[in-house]
Amino acid sequence: MKVKTNPLERKKPMRIIAWSVVIIFVALTLLVGRNSFVRVIMKKIEVAKLEQKVNLLQTENERLRKENQELKTNPEVIEKIAREKLGYQKSDEKVFRFIKTTDDGTAEKVKVTNGSDS
Repeated sequence: MKVKTNPLERKKPMRIIAWSVVIIFVALTLLVGRNSFVRVIMKKIEVAKLEQKVNLLQTENERLRKENQELKTNPEVIEKIAREKLGYQKSDEKVFRFIKTTDDGTAEKVKVTNGSDS
C-alpha cells in the first residue's frame, strides 16, 4: 500500500531553504551593506567627533575675533605685545635679561624689566 504524501509536506524543505536564503541575505545586508548598522554607528561617531572639532574651532575663532578687536582699539594691548613678543622697550626704560641654568644644565632666559624712577 502506497502512502500518499501531502503536497505541502514535499515543498517544506524548499520553503526552509528559501527562507534561510532570505534571512541570510537580509542579515548580511543589515550588517555589511552600504547602509549597515556598523556603517551607521561609525558615521555617528564621526559626526560626533566633527561636531566637537567644530565647537573647538568656533571657540578659537571667537577668541581670535576678540583679540583682533582689542588690537584695533586698545593701544595698551598693542604695547604689551610689542614688549613681550618683539622685545620693544620705552626710551626711558632699562631691560635686564638673565640666563638661568636649571638642574639639568639647560639654560633658561629670564627677562626683568625695570621702568624709570620718575
